[in-house]
Amino acid sequence: MIPDDEELPSVPLAEIGRYRRLKTARERGLVVAAMELPHWIERREGMYVLFVEMEVRERVAAAVAEFEKDERERPRAPEPEPLEIPKFALVATLVAMALCYRVQTAMPPALVERGVAVDLSVLAGEWWRVFTALTLHGDIEHLVSNISLAAFAFAFVLWRFGVGVGLLGTVLGGGLGNLLNAFAHIGKSHQSIGSSTAVFASLGLLAGGELAARLMHRETRSGWQIVVPIGAGFAFLALFGGGGSDANGTPVTDPGNVDVMAHFFGLAAGILLGAFFFAVGMRRGASRWTQFACGAGAVGLLLAAWIAANPAHFRW
Repeated sequence: MIPDDEELPSVPLAEIGRYRRLKTARERGLVVAAMELPHWIERREGMYVLFVEMEVRERVAAAVAEFEKDERERPRAPEPEPLEIPKFALVATLVAMALCYRVQTAMPPALVERGVAVDLSVLAGEWWRVFTALTLHGDIEHLVSNISLAAFAFAFVLWRFGVGVGLLGTVLGGGLGNLLNAFAHIGKSHQSIGSSTAVFASLGLLAGGELAARLMHRETRSGWQIVVPIGAGFAFLALFGGGGSDANGTPVTDPGNVDVMAHFFGLAAGILLGAFFFAVGMRRGASRWTQFACGAGAVGLLLAAWIAANPAHFRW
């Protein structure tokens, strides 16, 4: 822009355009500068006017018009979606987790044992264990710990994917995580219980959904734009899925009863499912029937797993 104490050069000049914002005028000026031609911006009558030498007016006007056309056709990043957490569904899900533990404490020990994810039994064909184990907890502290993280994770999953799809993805991701965990411990004696695998699957759903959303837009389809969602998921795994640290801040290398591998596989399964669900349109905004069918499928899958675990107790 020409300072107040200077004037336009004496050579014949042509006006290219008038703009309300200096930034807009300078962007067009950069187009001219890229052509290795001089240009001037002067403020007149409340507008910023771009000038070039008269003899190059047509070339510059064509280049600026092409730039403006490209700007109009450039895909715009989607607007941020309003955060509307389904509070009733979230509270109902957390209460259901607590009720499952209450039922567990009243069940015969032999019945509870049939629901534990014993890896050798899973690999022997007892498929239901990968789902029934998601409803069991070792003690009240175990339950409260999982509910605390679930309150955060489920809130965003049920918003991002809808209640039905979010529940189905969480149950499927938790079950798939337990299945992969069984293969990871093949040949070893290992067993696990707890909803934490499903909770980390829900975090994976968020990461996978965001990954799919970014892949669907050209301006967010490369570089760190792709790495960030996956990195965020594994950051949560590092913070909440391991053995923590001691009083000195040193990471605990022996996590004890914390099944780190189950958390990892739950997160990985959730990422895959989240990306798939989001890509095929199974997310917030899907039809009510889709959400209802998915929610019923999630509940039905858990019930079917417990019936398969103890058929003698569920005879009609």
